[in-house]
Amino acid sequence: MLSKEQNEYLTRVGPGTPGGELMRRYWHPIYTDAQLREKPVRKVRILCEDLVLFRDRSGKLGLVQERCPHRMTSLSVGIPEEEGLRCCYHGWLFDSEGQCLEQPLESSSRNFRDRVKIKAYPAQEMGGLIWAYLGPAPVPLLPRWDLFVRQRGFRQIVGHQLPCNWLQAMENRGDLGHAVFLHGRLFQYDLERKGRLTDDPNARYNATMTDHHKLKDKNVQIKYRPIFNEFGFTKGSLRSDQSEESRTWTVGMNPIIFPYLLAFGPEEGDGRIRRSYQFGVPIDDTHTWHVQYFCYVFPQEVAVPFQDVPPYVEMPLKDENGEYILDYVLAQDMVAWAEQGEIADRSQEQLGASDSLVVAYRNLLKSQIDLVQQGREPMNVFRDPARIDSPELTIPGNEGPAPVRDTMYGAAVSYRENFHKESKGGWLYIDDDADRCCPDRDLIVEMFRAAELVRAKQAERA
Repeated sequence: MLSKEQNEYLTRVGPGTPGGELMRRYWHPIYTDAQLREKPVRKVRILCEDLVLFRDRSGKLGLVQERCPHRMTSLSVGIPEEEGLRCCYHGWLFDSEGQCLEQPLESSSRNFRDRVKIKAYPAQEMGGLIWAYLGPAPVPLLPRWDLFVRQRGFRQIVGHQLPCNWLQAMENRGDLGHAVFLHGRLFQYDLERKGRLTDDPNARYNATMTDHHKLKDKNVQIKYRPIFNEFGFTKGSLRSDQSEESRTWTVGMNPIIFPYLLAFGPEEGDGRIRRSYQFGVPIDDTHTWHVQYFCYVFPQEVAVPFQDVPPYVEMPLKDENGEYILDYVLAQDMVAWAEQGEIADRSQEQLGASDSLVVAYRNLLKSQIDLVQQGREPMNVFRDPARIDSPELTIPGNEGPAPVRDTMYGAAVSYRENFHKESKGGWLYIDDDADRCCPDRDLIVEMFRAAELVRAKQAERA
């Protein structure tokens, strides 16, 4: 439970707020390259600030305040020029640094023009996303997290607009126990209501509950702990029938990379094809842009098409009848977050032992906010170029030949390695997950099938 004051301290992200000052020490993804290519001038909102993102005709990115300082017209309807963005109203031209370059209807005197400068922030492209830094100088380096830059990765970006605070999504990253009922029993219930529930033992919705009941019948209990590292922590879990030497307890799984990136693994040396990040970017105090970033890593023998830019699709939370979509895994998460309210009232909650990782993240968040309030630098602010390439691959557990697998509910996630196969319900297993939303879903399925043939041939030769 948190007091109202503590809740405000952790959740608010506007300028001048403690949480907002922390968030302004990081680079944030604010848009996708695919969208900006379709239309080179876009209105964006990030950390409670209304801004305009543009790419001028020379290819340079700019991120500036929304309003032209002349007559306050929105620059989101501006015109990209060879250098900079021109206001549509009277033609004032601003470069990516916010400096006014031209005032065509004024006298030729440079004095007025040179005195006009608008708010501007650095912007960079990486991995098909446009990133921005809204904090103080000196500007830190943009960390090149692994999946954004990995060679041969086939990328897809799926987004959702959430009507709730970013922390509700982030707390879920540390909540391992939610998978049983949110992705098991709720999934079953939704399919049952639609007349689609099957007894397929390999389907996520059934396998999750089967594993849960097997452990319950044996009176097996599960405890959790954070395993801290330089970037955040991995999630440790231990069943009461396991030794404390278990890698799930000593190494953990699915790293949380502060402030809000969730990775799946550890993955170095892991033969899984499907790899992804999840992150919820704070638009403002009550809205979040949630992104699932897929990077499929197929065997070398599988022909992977060239991607000029990863495609992006934004999916709704509700169907055409206004009902929540509940028949795939990520959708179930998002409903739970949104239905906590715009900003969850944590003064009313009652936490249990299974919430230890949620508490750990809150404590980590508070400690980093405190550091900034003390005038110090928080974690994961990079200034050494030698440390920015795939830094999370140095997390303990990534270096071994047998990385941690999702062993707590193993059968519940095995379907992800069989996305291309038909479930007992008549649909492919990929359709039980957010991957079904990928613009190139059918191509991904075909590459999964090709990978199965490659591995079968490898097994024969072995």
